[in-house]
Amino acid sequence: MNSNITVKNEKVCFICGAPHSGSTLLGLILGSHSQCFYAGEANKVKFLHLENPQKDTTCKICGKNCPIWCNFYIDNIEDLYQQLSLRTHKPIIIDSTKNPSWLEKQIKNLKNREVKSYLIYLFRDGRGVINSRLRKYKSSDPSEMIDDWITHIKKTNNIFKKFPGEKIKIQYKNLALNPEKIVKTLTNLLEIEFQSSMIKFYQFEHHPLGGNIGTQSLIIKAQKDKSSKTPIKLGERNKYYYKDHPLQIKYDQRWKKELNPTIFKLFEKKAGKFNKKLLKD
Repeated sequence: MNSNITVKNEKVCFICGAPHSGSTLLGLILGSHSQCFYAGEANKVKFLHLENPQKDTTCKICGKNCPIWCNFYIDNIEDLYQQLSLRTHKPIIIDSTKNPSWLEKQIKNLKNREVKSYLIYLFRDGRGVINSRLRKYKSSDPSEMIDDWITHIKKTNNIFKKFPGEKIKIQYKNLALNPEKIVKTLTNLLEIEFQSSMIKFYQFEHHPLGGNIGTQSLIIKAQKDKSSKTPIKLGERNKYYYKDHPLQIKYDQRWKKELNPTIFKLFEKKAGKFNKKLLKD
């Protein structure tokens, strides 16, 4: 693409919901459209170029030598999406930051700009979310984790209710089991043409900040012949599942076998009715 072409940021699509609900998968799919760039969790730009880098401070695929983020500096966060459009030559930026404060701030900022904003609320059975988080944070208190999930969902519900632009709710289960149908619905929302190749997100170039390392490892797996890609190192909690994971989208129901019966009962007691209502909406 001609580097002299100036591309204006025309649209920003936010993916909200609880962490571990499939936002990385959805972001990579949408980011595979010819007009879209998936930034990952864009709020992590604050961690770029730290003298003492920590986790999630660089592109998950390329590492420190990422052509998008390696020398990406921004003084005014309100210009973030425009600067990304200029850098990537894509008019539509996808941001899967789920932090409510970040979302509220960015949505407010876009009101004062000639940029159309969209909101996709991606939700998942809370038992699957809790199981995934416990796999990652083994020493965490399950009761507090369930409470945090309820609080996060309530805040997200409020953001979705107040959102002034085009918006939609999508269940992770439906995305995983019928991706083409769901993605067609989302491209219609974004007013862009559906491209069937989007479903094979692992065939495209991506540069996300943060996100699910397991899903991102499929890109490395599919593009292992490209020397620019640095293999993602999966921990034990992910290696057993993604080692033989097909490149195609697979519905993750590990919680049905992995979730401790005691924690299952605790979840039902604290959040059972709340979860059922979420899945019905």
